[in-house]
Amino acid sequence: MEEKILSLRSRLLLLIILPLIFIVSIGTVALYFDSQKKSQEIFDNLLHTISQVILRDAVLSDGDLLTEQLLETLTDSLNDQIFYQVRNENNTLFVGYSNPPGIPNKLEIKPYQPIFYDSNYLDQSVRVIFSREFISSMKDPGWVNIYVWQTRIGQRQLLLELAADAFVTMIIMLISTALIVWFGVQYGLKPLLELQSAIRKRSADDISEIKRAVPKEVSSLLNSMNNLFSQLRKAFIEKDEFIANAAHQLRNPIAGIQSQAEAAERSKTLESMKIRIKDVAIAAKKTSRLTQQLLSMEHVSQRSIKSEFKNLDLVKLTQEILTKFVLKADKQNVNLSLDFNEQSIQIIGSETYLGEAIDNLIDNALLYGCPNGGEINVELKLESDSALLFVKDNGSGIKSELIDSVFDRFFYDSEANSHGSGLGLSIAKTIIELHEGSLTLTSDNKGTCLSIKLPAFYNKVS
Repeated sequence: MEEKILSLRSRLLLLIILPLIFIVSIGTVALYFDSQKKSQEIFDNLLHTISQVILRDAVLSDGDLLTEQLLETLTDSLNDQIFYQVRNENNTLFVGYSNPPGIPNKLEIKPYQPIFYDSNYLDQSVRVIFSREFISSMKDPGWVNIYVWQTRIGQRQLLLELAADAFVTMIIMLISTALIVWFGVQYGLKPLLELQSAIRKRSADDISEIKRAVPKEVSSLLNSMNNLFSQLRKAFIEKDEFIANAAHQLRNPIAGIQSQAEAAERSKTLESMKIRIKDVAIAAKKTSRLTQQLLSMEHVSQRSIKSEFKNLDLVKLTQEILTKFVLKADKQNVNLSLDFNEQSIQIIGSETYLGEAIDNLIDNALLYGCPNGGEINVELKLESDSALLFVKDNGSGIKSELIDSVFDRFFYDSEANSHGSGLGLSIAKTIIELHEGSLTLTSDNKGTCLSIKLPAFYNKVS
């Protein structure tokens, strides 16, 4: 099942909005508790002021109850019912209501220091203030205890209003920020969307460079795409050239085979027919060799041979390849030799393709270097961490003006007596480079030398 991946727009929105919602939620909770604390402080200060007013009024009225007008004024201003009690130092009720909410045991009573605590009165939650003060303006001066308590309806209403205002403010801020972020993301992604639209409008054959102004964050992506398009254009051009060259190279051998076969068909004697058929077989063999090299070139050009890499002994591999050329060299009167000082030279590579590269070098030396006799010497060396292989012939050499072109596809000397496919050295060079090595050529009138340099897997084994 294909894994679903969120769009870039959705990711940006989630990465911004979700943390914002979390922060707003934390801020709302913190604001609620802060409002609760501040409202409590405000009501406690008011309750303390009310207790002082009640005490003063009770003293001045010599113990009479507060007037209804004063109680109504206090109740209306606070939206809560007020209760009070004043007792003298003998704990005798001086004025007020009976049975005030008791003081919790954990609270310490000190003169002139009011105590606030929560309690219940007549099945209602109330806030209580208690204070002990010395009154000198009474007929009998002394200490009095004053309780004042009020219901908490007004305080809760105030807290809910503050919390609601804070919540609404936070929601408005959240929505406003979300809208700003949404339009910001839309605007920020606009270059990408325009780039996407431009790519979609292209046909499958259009891999030209994309020329469009984009933000610097996207420029690296655009450069990578243009580099990829450039590589594709180059690969397609090479592919077209290769197909055209291959078709051209195959056309002549196939035409030769056809003409030889037609001549054999018209032969009047058995001996003449055998000669024609032999020519057909030779032409077919050359065409088969050319086809094989074309397939090798195509495979190597796909850069897929690294999957076949393993530990190899270059000495053993070279010996096996030379064995195949012994008969051919003998027929051409060529002395083929191998020199090596190391019993084993370990490398990492593809046995099939590395063998084909060495095969092509020796075949090239037999075909061009010593077509009519001579010497071909193959030498193996180990220097530091590099394996070296040399294929030297004592032929007439390659013209200096042709040396730079010998590794090109389908190249061969038109004046040479023997004609190959022109792919051998090109294939060998590509294979060696895919093994992180190098293939070089030197030539003069005393002969030609092809040198392979490969990374050695470890130092020599004696």
